[in-house]
Amino acid sequence: MVTLLVSLAVGLQSPPPRVVPGSKPVTTPVYREVKPGEQRVEALLRRIDCPAGRPVVFTLQKDGKPLRYSAPTLTSVDFSAHTPTFRGPVSCGGRTPPDRVYLTWKNVGGADRVIAIEFLPPK
Repeated sequence: MVTLLVSLAVGLQSPPPRVVPGSKPVTTPVYREVKPGEQRVEALLRRIDCPAGRPVVFTLQKDGKPLRYSAPTLTSVDFSAHTPTFRGPVSCGGRTPPDRVYLTWKNVGGADRVIAIEFLPPK
């Protein structure tokens, strides 16, 4: 019975996309799914401050206004890049020029905690 269900499910999948020889490749980013209780903001990442013994602070800019979010450590944040021009690793300090990002956060114990940062391709 299980085998039959798997076979039926596999049979319902769409065929892989065709690649036409000589055509320009198309890249479609797959962004992180926002999970229950999480929120996401698109903004410019201006700075990452990493004070010793204190939470890491991410300073963003959205619509000309600063936004600040924190995380316990830099390594507690899930970073991903959706642009071939991204140069890692992610480190503390100013970001010049600023990076366009999705920052995903969740309220944990009354504080907004950064869960993930995705570096976005240019518009």
